[in-house]
Amino acid sequence: KVQSLTVSDQHATLLVSHPVLIDQPAQSDDEGNEKTNAEKSDELVQTTKNVSSLLKLTLLPFHKALLGSNPVISTEDIERGQLPERNLLENNPKASEEIISFLRNYNFNLKSESGAEYSYYAASPNSELCTIVGSAKSDADEEDDQNKSSNTNAPWKRKRNENSIVPAVSNFGAFDIELISPASAYQISRAMPSLGHVLIQETPEMYNTIVKPYIQSIVDSGSLSWIQNLIEVKKEKERLLVNHDDFIINVDTKWRSHPPPLTTPQEEWYNHPSTGDLYCLGIVKQDGITCLRDLRKEHVSLLKEMEKEGLNAIKTVYGVPRDQIRMFLHYQPQFYHFHVHFTRLENEVGCSVERGHLISDVIQNLEMDAEYYCKRVISYKLKKGTPLQNLIENHSNEGKADAE
Repeated sequence: KVQSLTVSDQHATLLVSHPVLIDQPAQSDDEGNEKTNAEKSDELVQTTKNVSSLLKLTLLPFHKALLGSNPVISTEDIERGQLPERNLLENNPKASEEIISFLRNYNFNLKSESGAEYSYYAASPNSELCTIVGSAKSDADEEDDQNKSSNTNAPWKRKRNENSIVPAVSNFGAFDIELISPASAYQISRAMPSLGHVLIQETPEMYNTIVKPYIQSIVDSGSLSWIQNLIEVKKEKERLLVNHDDFIINVDTKWRSHPPPLTTPQEEWYNHPSTGDLYCLGIVKQDGITCLRDLRKEHVSLLKEMEKEGLNAIKTVYGVPRDQIRMFLHYQPQFYHFHVHFTRLENEVGCSVERGHLISDVIQNLEMDAEYYCKRVISYKLKKGTPLQNLIENHSNEGKADAE
């Protein structure tokens, strides 16, 4: 099934529930002999498992009604700020099938993939794409439309007959897709419709009591194991800019306008028109540094080396001087293995004041006080209804109840 999370004129995020094939050990017979059971334990058999995935599409406005036809939360609840976990809408099978039918009329060509669950595709329409649902209509409205001869080719027609075939490109066009599969509960919660945000004033006590255990639970879950593939250059080799003993620096997949790394020679990246959108990512190889709170004075040399190597590589590969690049980190970060962002000044993605911390400031603060970030109150914005925001809100409510 497919349900709509967020839809705008240019983007749509869909939650897809689907089966995947997995390998698992063959089960032994209860009364089988020991040798047979041991042999069977080494055998793998294929079985199916249901997973959830996120499909993020960059599209044109005429897809909006169709892709938003099976919402996971009502507009009224969004306006009221109702938490989605408490009032999810039931799946509409008919709308779900129409979205699936729409997607099946496209060819998906892999553009790149990360070391994890992320992959990126270019979707192009089949040569005989049929028009399918383009706007939400009641049964009465549809019956009325069918009686109007002038609307025999209306885009909401479901019947695939000779009259409903239209030139694919003129009616639908191509678009890009980001696939996250399987998607974790955290990733799904981040993709849910926005119910607003809250500004958190995180004290050291709040961090140690609530946030640090939350971060550790994510680290212990194994969901960050994909990072090792990047560090060992088993994935995204074509995006690698720097491979240092202590860190790597890659072209970030958020840099969508970057020339295709798999097919474009690196010498053609220099002074490329897309450098206005420059976005690179540095990831440390050392385990145990999850976020800003873990940084100490001993990490200053690492940050300075990453800054030097990153800026030099960007100047060499892209021709962009260091005074055009900001280097920063997020708190809270998208994933809890220490990483930093390099972006061009014109590109303001991810650098909001409630989340971004310039590396130059971080270095100065740690040089002044080795434990600066484990002592101070840190402010940041959290989306309502996310797991961490719920934990903080519950803790705050418990504190108020105790005070009363």
